[in-house]
Amino acid sequence: MFCSACGQPIDPYQPFCPRCGRQTTPIATCTLPPWTWNRVHRHVHTLGILWIAYAGWTLLNWFVAVGILSGVFHDFVSPFGHGFDGFYRFPFAGLPWLVPIITTILIVRAVLCLVTGIALLRREPWARALALVTAFLTLIRPLIGTALSIYTLWVLLPGASGQEYDQIATL
Repeated sequence: MFCSACGQPIDPYQPFCPRCGRQTTPIATCTLPPWTWNRVHRHVHTLGILWIAYAGWTLLNWFVAVGILSGVFHDFVSPFGHGFDGFYRFPFAGLPWLVPIITTILIVRAVLCLVTGIALLRREPWARALALVTAFLTLIRPLIGTALSIYTLWVLLPGASGQEYDQIATL
């Protein structure tokens, strides 16, 4: 490519001529049509959305379960008849630390799923590794967690998927 003012050879992506300083017209870059996208490119956006939705689903299920359990067993007092109202209640009788620990674990897991989803949507270079770790940690979660983990592993685990993801992460 040559400068239109002075005829100096210039790089096609150079914004100005190094000799005369005239602004050059940038070469238009084209994006590939959707039918030429690779397998990872077609599924990574869906994976990101599903991981974000799964984070919300996890927290929603826990908060509904805690609300229902505390409502159902509201007036259940210890079978031995001792204790005062509100202290020995089933299902968390004698384990007052259980609900906060489970809540903390589920919040950490939901944040991990949320970060995974956002990173996949932004196509961060480290998102593939994080998604694989999150998928392996979520693999034993019944039904939805297992299905999402298998889908994530199917898309991102093969060796060729690493190269394909690296290509779309640089776009």
